[in-house]
Amino acid sequence: MELSYFLAQLIGLTVIIFASVALLQPTFIAAAIRDIRPFSFSLLVAGLIGIVAGLAIVLTHNVWEASWRVVITLMGWAALVKGIAYLVFPESLMRTAVNVFEGKRQRVVLIVSILFGCYLVYHGFGA
Repeated sequence: MELSYFLAQLIGLTVIIFASVALLQPTFIAAAIRDIRPFSFSLLVAGLIGIVAGLAIVLTHNVWEASWRVVITLMGWAALVKGIAYLVFPESLMRTAVNVFEGKRQRVVLIVSILFGCYLVYHGFGA
């Protein structure tokens, strides 16, 4: 159970920090996503990181119970699938990322992400 709290803190705080920066610097994040598209090495590294992070969570925290802990397991599986997708479907994934981070959708996605991060932090710090 200690692992659940640690992962909730780690994932929750990471999401809150990244989404907050993206809200404060929307053009920076959008430009970074657009700029990564032509660089296949960057996509390869992103895929590898996603696979490693996803496997780390799936192998250590494969908890399927009706509680907040299942969210961490789902995040691990999502990271694993996304990491594989970066390697198998890089163009499609990047097109989706550019579409999400353009216009008003970006703000909505980031606010929902911050709320999600707060949910994890709330549970991660033992509330």
